[in-house]
Amino acid sequence: MIKRTLIIIMGLILLVYLSGCSNKDKDNIYGTYKFEKVSYLTPLSSSTIDFVNEQMEDTKYTIQADLFKIQSTDYTVEFNSPKYVKEKIQNNTSVLSYDIDTLIGSDVDYQYTIYDEDGDKAKWRLYVSSDCLWVGTYVDNTANGSEIIMDIYKLSK
Repeated sequence: MIKRTLIIIMGLILLVYLSGCSNKDKDNIYGTYKFEKVSYLTPLSSSTIDFVNEQMEDTKYTIQADLFKIQSTDYTVEFNSPKYVKEKIQNNTSVLSYDIDTLIGSDVDYQYTIYDEDGDKAKWRLYVSSDCLWVGTYVDNTANGSEIIMDIYKLSK
């Protein structure tokens, strides 16, 4: 009887432990991040990567279910009640759009397009790999309907 009770208790402990681990999967993008470095800057920019790295140095990113916020020394971007739509990586056809893995230099698993509380695209996107998170901005290329990636920044916790 004691042996059976011990096995049941161990099974329950194992079940609790395993269910706790499943909440820590790579889909959990929520948290507070800081700017690490510029991974990509469009050739259309008049800035250099070194200049942007310096300007973004103390920038903080808050990514929560109810808030997407970027705080830098010069500006704040805030979307309350954002919607993060998980998507497969899109290969755009614009001359100024490239394969995300080529731009970042890493294997990106998927992306989240961010929508504001009214359901409009916020022009911000998260790129997720098994061990990294990036944030990028893009504009619509109205000539052919594709998107032009303007910049991609690597974030760290």
